[in-house]
Amino acid sequence: MRFLIVAVLLASPAFAQTPVATPAPAPAASGWQANFDQLWKRRDEPGVIAQLHQIVDAEAASKSFDANWRLASLYNWEANNSEGDKKAGLGHKGWDAADLAIVAKPGDVRAQYFGATGIGLYAEGVGVLTALSQGLEGKFKERIQAAMKIDKDYADGAPQVVWGRFFFKLPWPKRDVDQSIRVLTPLMDSHPHNLRAKLYLAESLTDEGSVEDARKLVQQIIDAPPGDDPPETRLLQTQAKKWMASH
Repeated sequence: MRFLIVAVLLASPAFAQTPVATPAPAPAASGWQANFDQLWKRRDEPGVIAQLHQIVDAEAASKSFDANWRLASLYNWEANNSEGDKKAGLGHKGWDAADLAIVAKPGDVRAQYFGATGIGLYAEGVGVLTALSQGLEGKFKERIQAAMKIDKDYADGAPQVVWGRFFFKLPWPKRDVDQSIRVLTPLMDSHPHNLRAKLYLAESLTDEGSVEDARKLVQQIIDAPPGDDPPETRLLQTQAKKWMASH
């Protein structure tokens, strides 16, 4: 079994960082933040996206950090479920909202992480070659590397997942599937419940010819319980079933 692994686009042996202090736990949300966070757990239900925007859009207009990182996460979720120009537009909105959050709190992992993912989603929408011609590789790396330096284990290792996916998504000659595998493989031990990491690793392994190993990972996604984020689980299980049907 070939288990060299990588983490849209994310820390790896190739990206050594000076150790930093563990961030203090964020205070419990209250008021509109608590309402948003509760609805977030139902964001794949009909009408809930509109309700989330009703809560957060006006708050984000005031350049609030708490509103803008949440708005960025919302746009990114919408972009992740879209294609083409719509995906690009939503990804750019997520990137813009995250950049406002970065201005308010540049040392917060959420601002940097959602900025990077917004850029990645925008790039997928317009096409990676177009995004590279617009100079977005450096902007993406700046934000995702900042996120990993602050807290690479945020959201069950999400920054590392995006970093690993980055190498898979790049066009030739920049594309490096082996590096993607090297980043993602250790996450199976440190973050065994990260289903997105498993799907991305499975796709990288398939590209390298390790289809049976990939199928084992995808089956784990299909068999997974709802976990802490049921909408994410449902989305990835749908994608996993489509992948399994074609492999």
